[in-house]
Amino acid sequence: MSSTIDFFISKFRENINREDEPGRYFVPRPYRNASVSFRNCSIGDFEKRRDILVNEAGLNAFMFRADMIPGCDLLSDSGTTTMTMKQWAQMLLGDESYGSNEGYFELKNKITETFGEDWQSDGENKSVDNLFIFHQGRAAENAMFTVLKRVLNGMGIKLEPKLGSGLLPMLKTRIESKLSSIKNRSGDSLDSVFIIPSNSHFDTTQGNIVDKGMVPLDLPCPEHIDDNRDFHFRGNMDVAEIENLLENEASRVPLVYITITNNTSGGQPVSIANIKRVREITDRFNIPLFFDACRFAENAWFIKKYEKGYSDKSVSEIVHEMFRYVDGFHISLKKDGLVNMGGALVLKKGSRVTEKYPGFKGSLTDYQIMAEGHPTYGGLAGRDLKGVVEGLSVVVRQDYLDARIGQIKKFAAGLKRYDIPIIEPAGGHAVYINIDKFFDGVETDDFMGVSITALLLIAGHRACELGTYAFGHYAGGKEIPPDPRVNYLRAAVPRLAYEDADLLSFVEAVKILFDHRDRIPGVNVEYGRELSMRHFKSRFSFKQ
Repeated sequence: MSSTIDFFISKFRENINREDEPGRYFVPRPYRNASVSFRNCSIGDFEKRRDILVNEAGLNAFMFRADMIPGCDLLSDSGTTTMTMKQWAQMLLGDESYGSNEGYFELKNKITETFGEDWQSDGENKSVDNLFIFHQGRAAENAMFTVLKRVLNGMGIKLEPKLGSGLLPMLKTRIESKLSSIKNRSGDSLDSVFIIPSNSHFDTTQGNIVDKGMVPLDLPCPEHIDDNRDFHFRGNMDVAEIENLLENEASRVPLVYITITNNTSGGQPVSIANIKRVREITDRFNIPLFFDACRFAENAWFIKKYEKGYSDKSVSEIVHEMFRYVDGFHISLKKDGLVNMGGALVLKKGSRVTEKYPGFKGSLTDYQIMAEGHPTYGGLAGRDLKGVVEGLSVVVRQDYLDARIGQIKKFAAGLKRYDIPIIEPAGGHAVYINIDKFFDGVETDDFMGVSITALLLIAGHRACELGTYAFGHYAGGKEIPPDPRVNYLRAAVPRLAYEDADLLSFVEAVKILFDHRDRIPGVNVEYGRELSMRHFKSRFSFKQ
């Protein structure tokens, strides 16, 4: 009997180690539903959704009423997480004291536990800590670049009025194009403009940098546009370009950013080898290195899965190593914090940024108090802090990440089954449809990503155009596309919220559009074409 049981155990184990196939599931979810929420509308209400889309929302997915989406709301994975029962239980225990609530101290300890010993308070100045809490990541970005620009201006740094002659030609062209597009209200000239390079800045990060009169510069690795499914780190930074930039313009670069995972390039991960190499380059020029760390746990999962030498390390061990190479990070806790609201900016103990810019921490504390509140709550309720602490415990669990990223892989496989062009391999939080390839061989207008998202809303699903409209801009009477070019429709999957059947119904709706793509109309921009962050605010109409 024992040998028979052992036989079946071996077969069961073999089964759960199989790669998922379309329509087949070998591993159950590591969680079960504890509550459900029924829709307020029917999937068959097509005419009602058309009326809202055209007459209320102006074809803008951001303006479409969420309560009228009966299918998948894949506009964002930010703040859309279904929280766990333990998170809700912790929120009931929230301490709502105005100053120094207990959740603050629990979060400080959890930051050190999650990211490593280097991230505990440095103890240099008891009135200035290294954890700055904000109501969301966007506010942390704004604080970061507002204070940085103030400190830089106060230091009176003199910059050359011309770009270095040794810059790579394509890199120089990209910088000059960015410079010409910045609406710098203060009228700054080149000799006072700083550059913030990244593997790729996301839209709000880019917007915050531009708003402060600085240049956001994307330096994605060459592989980010390849169709090489065997290369798993297409979120990497181009090390040749960052090295060339710093060799010629180091005085113009106050810090370097790496976004993990690289959202703009399709939610693609960054390897530790690339992080380490960028750190070596920034070390040579004494420049701080920061993470945009919104999806740090997903990034660590990819490293464990695909980077040589890391398969036997835990996700937590990999996270510690990743964060060993940076001086600071900001994070939207609405992603890999698994909460509905929250953000933070964290500086490493003895950080290079505080050594190079001595007034930075103090000014950041002042800004936080003025904009958000006392540093020990930073725009969040005490119960929210408790939820974050529990969320950070869950997000590094192997079983959670296996299920999370496995669901994205199955979603991507569903689209590939119908030859719908997507970024491959799929990233950790979303599937990205390549709009240019979607319409390959079909004569189209600009902004077809807006058209697809609008028609998907009528079908009952919501996604997000992240392409020539979201990342391009209008200047001198003409459209300037993003450089490097990105033109995607992002279907971002909320954490723990949808089942595979929901996502596969989204696939079937996209298939209808793909099969009849020659009939999809273009759009007119009725309002907002010249505005900053225009994709949040614009209104469109279908061309007749």
